[in-house]
Amino acid sequence: MLKSIKKRYFYMKNASNYPLLMAELKKILKRKKIKYSDLALELDMSESSIKRLMSADDGSLSKIEAICEAVGINFFDLALLAKEDKPRNFYLTKEQDAFFAKNTHYFYFFTLIYEEFYSLSQIKKKYKLTEKSMMKYLKKLEDLEMLERHPNNKIKWLIQGSTALPELTGLGKHLMRTSMRNFSDLILTDGALEKELKGKEGSFRISELYLKKETVKRYRMELDELAEKYAKESDREERIYGKNELELYTTLVSVLPMGLYSEDIPNLS
Repeated sequence: MLKSIKKRYFYMKNASNYPLLMAELKKILKRKKIKYSDLALELDMSESSIKRLMSADDGSLSKIEAICEAVGINFFDLALLAKEDKPRNFYLTKEQDAFFAKNTHYFYFFTLIYEEFYSLSQIKKKYKLTEKSMMKYLKKLEDLEMLERHPNNKIKWLIQGSTALPELTGLGKHLMRTSMRNFSDLILTDGALEKELKGKEGSFRISELYLKKETVKRYRMELDELAEKYAKESDREERIYGKNELELYTTLVSVLPMGLYSEDIPNLS
């Protein structure tokens, strides 16, 4: 652990990494809608000094730490954001995946408290669960080495990162079927989609395109690049703001070499 901290500290002290840290800080300022003038006021500096500090190729560690404190981000987190490009994921073990595939309600319970930050009391009330049921759910997650239970319903997670499946496993297929069914219900129920989108950013479209194979290849590559770009953005924003301050969005992207609409045409008497 100490070796890891020293390694990170060396990374931050290295002068060549100063522009990377500042580039990441600029993104954070933009997301939090903090102006240079606001930052100058907070740090008791002139706005011109802040601009020079943010655009310099080198600077003091203490100044970066002061800016981090002003914008509400941990200094070590800033260094990790500047250094790491890949989104962090937690992959289920084979044992965890096999159990959840057969007991999907356990996985949904886990998702609510881990991914969506439901409190135990919220779940208990919403789903009318008994205290005995609650304890069974938690005990199983503990047996799967995903959490530790402590007195007064305190939980310590033994995992980190967003839940991910390495391949389309049994659980993955269930999640796909359930998600597509829920999506179909949303699209086909009159007014449901409009209600969900009211006052929010979101859209849905389906189309049929006639394209050459070379065009489709380029189209898919561009979609993959966009997906990767915004996966990284999602990871960064989650790590800066936390899920509580962010809106959950679902993206569905497919490029299929076929038309999905067809019907049987019977003989007429």
